[in-house]
Amino acid sequence: MPQRITLVTIFVLFNLGIGRMFQESLGIPCFSELSILAITSFIFWNASAQQIKNWSKKWSLSSTLKNIWVQGGLGLSASVLNIIIGQVLVIVLMTTVYGCTSPSFDLLNASLTNNVAVNLLCYFALLFYFLYSEKSDVSSNSTGKETPKDKRISVTRNGSQFLLTLHEIAYVETSNNCIVLHTKKGRFVKYQSLKSFTELLCPKTFKRVHRSFLVNSEFVDHIQKNHSGDGKLYLTTGDEIKFSRTYNHSLTF
Repeated sequence: MPQRITLVTIFVLFNLGIGRMFQESLGIPCFSELSILAITSFIFWNASAQQIKNWSKKWSLSSTLKNIWVQGGLGLSASVLNIIIGQVLVIVLMTTVYGCTSPSFDLLNASLTNNVAVNLLCYFALLFYFLYSEKSDVSSNSTGKETPKDKRISVTRNGSQFLLTLHEIAYVETSNNCIVLHTKKGRFVKYQSLKSFTELLCPKTFKRVHRSFLVNSEFVDHIQKNHSGDGKLYLTTGDEIKFSRTYNHSLTF
């Protein structure tokens, strides 16, 4: 989080400097207006960080050209929304608190003052930050201590408690607020998120192949891909698991 806040602060200050130079060129300096826009941008981008992180997982920049255009559209939309929110606050605060009008009510001036390009750069900086952080986490997990295969996981079914070893789990899927463990002994429901459950497993054995599926690579029989990059995994248990092109990087069994 400190790195993210520092990143946002850098772009906010950069934008503040550009806005100041633009106002000076028009001969209408107004530090109050720039301060409102800077504070708004700082709050906006930090508040939007979690959503941008979610978008970074869903839309990979390296997959297709279409995804790059999607990210550009999302970034531009977020930037415009930030500018609109900032300008509304400027109008409200300048007229109610300061009792004066903003020197840059003109829409063109306003958009240039709170530079669209800098906001867009801020979006992509956050996007790459989250992409890099996610890859670093995966790399750290893959080089870390492996989870023993004989480790047992406690699960319940019909009031009875079972202890499952990891090599018994063929795949895991999400279902509402819980996960379902598919094994040769049957299905077991565990009230835990797929993300937190994944952290307990060895990343070399258990692969995330879809936002809803985690597969034990030891059970994979063969893979079938279609033209879009998506496809199916056929397991030795007879199950068919769909995988998403977003997780193509993990399909190395």
